[in-house]
Amino acid sequence: MTSARGNVLLDLGTCKVTAVVDWEFAHLGHPVEDLAWCEWIVRTHHPAHRVALGHFFRAYGGEVPSWPARRAAMLTRCEEMRQFCDRWEPNGPGVRLWQERAATTADWQE
Repeated sequence: MTSARGNVLLDLGTCKVTAVVDWEFAHLGHPVEDLAWCEWIVRTHHPAHRVALGHFFRAYGGEVPSWPARRAAMLTRCEEMRQFCDRWEPNGPGVRLWQERAATTADWQE
């Protein structure tokens, strides 16, 4: 028996991952994309934990991309999400949401 958790299916007996789902944004990319998106999620949905980002970056184990590079990656992802929503419902509420999120992201300081 399996259970869905986030974007993975788990074997309920062993808790091992049996499948990964939701590949619509999967691609070969630069690590800054993943680091920046994690930072974006924290800043957007868990702002009280923003202070913990330093721990996250240190645990990364590599050179952390600069703030301008991370911010640019966040803005690129916001634009990709806006375009995704626009394909489903042109000029719909999802498009406006991602436009607002991009504007907020553009105003962030390190």
